[in-house]
Amino acid sequence: MINKKRLYFVLAVLVVGVGLVIWRLVSVQILQREDWQTRAEAVHERKISISPERGKIYDRKGRVLAFNREAYEVAVDSYNMTKPELLIDILGDELKIPESELNQKIYQESYFTWIDRSVSYETGQRIKARANNADIDGVILIESNRRVYPQADLAAPIVGFTGVDGDGLAGVEYSRNNLLAGKPKVLRMTYGANRNPYRRRVLVEGRPGYDVHLTIDLKIQHILEEKLGEGVERFEAKRAWGVVLDPRDGAVLGMAKDESFDPNSYNNYSSKERKNLPVSETFEPGSILKVFSGLAALDHGVVDPDTTVNGNSPITLYGHSINNAQYRDYGRVPFSEVIKHSINTGIIRVSQELGERNLYNFLKKVGFGEKTGVELPGEEAGQLNHYSDWSGLSISSIPIGQGISVTALQLAAKMATVANGGNLVKPSIISKVEGPKGKTISSLSREKTIGGPIATEETVTEMKNMLRIVVEEGTGQDADIPGYGVSGKTGTAQKPAEGGYAADKYISSFAGYFPQEKPQYLILIVIDEVGTRPVWGGATAGKIFNEVGTRIIKSVED
Repeated sequence: MINKKRLYFVLAVLVVGVGLVIWRLVSVQILQREDWQTRAEAVHERKISISPERGKIYDRKGRVLAFNREAYEVAVDSYNMTKPELLIDILGDELKIPESELNQKIYQESYFTWIDRSVSYETGQRIKARANNADIDGVILIESNRRVYPQADLAAPIVGFTGVDGDGLAGVEYSRNNLLAGKPKVLRMTYGANRNPYRRRVLVEGRPGYDVHLTIDLKIQHILEEKLGEGVERFEAKRAWGVVLDPRDGAVLGMAKDESFDPNSYNNYSSKERKNLPVSETFEPGSILKVFSGLAALDHGVVDPDTTVNGNSPITLYGHSINNAQYRDYGRVPFSEVIKHSINTGIIRVSQELGERNLYNFLKKVGFGEKTGVELPGEEAGQLNHYSDWSGLSISSIPIGQGISVTALQLAAKMATVANGGNLVKPSIISKVEGPKGKTISSLSREKTIGGPIATEETVTEMKNMLRIVVEEGTGQDADIPGYGVSGKTGTAQKPAEGGYAADKYISSFAGYFPQEKPQYLILIVIDEVGTRPVWGGATAGKIFNEVGTRIIKSVED
């Protein structure tokens, strides 16, 4: 006879057991579904991002500065690998990776481990062939692109470079990375029970990057780089840098320093060697600033070109004496002579009459102490303290370009403002951006780069006439190019040092433009610590200006 108690117990156990199974199924398939799905995908699926073709970079004439070459990205699947020791030999031979590093990666328990993200197409093909011939499994070769800079060091600080992940790290490659990079293709790789991939699904199609056309002209860039290098050697200088602008629309035609670097092997250079000096190095402009302290005085009606000014030396303020170059006395001279001969005491006396507030407001309106907004990383703003923070000596130092700092691009843009008749210039390095099939996404326009006037047309014309006389008869005669009516201003500034200024270290500069009537080129040359004598900006930077300008004219004619 069946024991009912035992039967009920067995049935109860069965019911509880079935209940537990059902609860487990509900828990796994419904309540914990996402968690278990994530775990399964981690074991059986992997997302792989494939870099798109990066956009090209061109100069203004369509010459290629950066492009992509077919390449491979190399990875390994250690679970499905065969003959790992032989694979280590092949990869070490082809990729020049130390054996210890390869051992660590290849024996790592993983379905996907990167070995090298940037392998040339030819090297990738050899790895594939050698692995196949040796019957080695587990090598993953993904078709990719490699960034190439065919112009090597020419314009390298402007163009910049990309890292192993394909993203821009410097220059335009960095500042316009969102345009150049495009969108990567994303794949989902699904593995079977045997750990072999059996399905590849595209999650994101991606798109190639846009092409970026720069405003620079490679011919002008080459001339500028070459002449700056020659100038450093000729004048036994520490370094030199310069800018060439089109004052009509603010386009940067050239921007360089005397030494560059090769972006194809950027890791071989220090960050200091890769620095873009025209946008990132600040210095005191010296007498070039007299153009703007003079403009302020003219625009406020303090003087006109014929107003007589005391040019005797020195001026003494608060126990400090400020002298003219070579301690020269000029007596009472027209204001035009103050600019022509770069008379320190003359411009200081005029600025005293103008007043601190008016001088500051004018310099601020012109844009000193502010970044230009050029499409490059690392730009410095320079320094222009508010007049309420000026010392009693500031009204004597700032008008002659000391106690204020600028970048070369900033100063060039301010001089370009004078050259084009007084309309503010915002320099630009990007000419246009093109999408698929050459469709223009954006382009440089004068409306974006040319702002309002900084002074009356009459005032600017008066200053432009004086700047022509500087080159014809004054301190800038070495810069003149016969037949082109060069106008400009020299600058020679003592370098700041602890407790004041260095007695024998100078920044020598010249900023000028031509042709006289309708200027097309604004060139600024800056030389750091000239070792020869004289150190004056006209006798050093002015000569390099002349050589750069003359070569540019010939290159246009050619």
